[in-house]
Amino acid sequence: MQDIKNKIWFTYKARIQAHIRLSRADLHSQILLVWYALLSAGLAIVAIRYPTILGSNTDIISALLGVFLLGISMAVANRDFRGRGIAMCQNYQNLQRLYDGLGASSLDDDVIGKYHDLLGQVENHRGIDDKVFRVLHAAELCSRHPVKRECISAYGYLIWRVVVLAFLYLSPLFIIFSFYERC
Repeated sequence: MQDIKNKIWFTYKARIQAHIRLSRADLHSQILLVWYALLSAGLAIVAIRYPTILGSNTDIISALLGVFLLGISMAVANRDFRGRGIAMCQNYQNLQRLYDGLGASSLDDDVIGKYHDLLGQVENHRGIDDKVFRVLHAAELCSRHPVKRECISAYGYLIWRVVVLAFLYLSPLFIIFSFYERC
C-alpha cells in the first residue's frame, strides 16, 4: 500500500512541477514574441527615416526578422504550452483526489487501475520535473531524497533556464546599442 501511495504522491508533485514549467514557458514565450515584434516594428519605422541604419542590407534584415518572427510564433503556437499546462493541472488535481481517497484499507486493483488511467490522460512529466521538485522540497520528503548528482542536475537546469531567458530578453538590446554606437 505504501508503495502505490508513494508513486501517486511523487507523480502528483512532479506533475505540479511540470505545470509550473509549462506555465512559465507559456508566459515567457508570449512576452518574448511581443518583445521581438515590438523591436521588429520599431526597426521598420526607423528604417523609413534611416534606410541604411543597419547597413546597406537593412531592408533584407528587416524582412528576415519578420519571417523569423512568423516562424517562431507558429512554432510556439504549436507547442501549446497553455493547453498542456491546463491538462497537467487537471491531472495532478485528479491524482491528489486519488491520493486523498486512499485510506488505511488494503490496496485493491481499482486504485492501481485508476492511477494508470490518470497516467495515460496527459503527457508524462519530464524527469527534470521530478528532480527539481525533490531538490527544492528535500526537507519535506520522507523518501526518495535527491542524491548529489540530482541536485547538480536540477540546479544546473534552473541556472541554464535563467541564462537562456536572460540572453533572449537582453540580446536585442545589445544589438540595438551596438548599432547605435556606430551611428
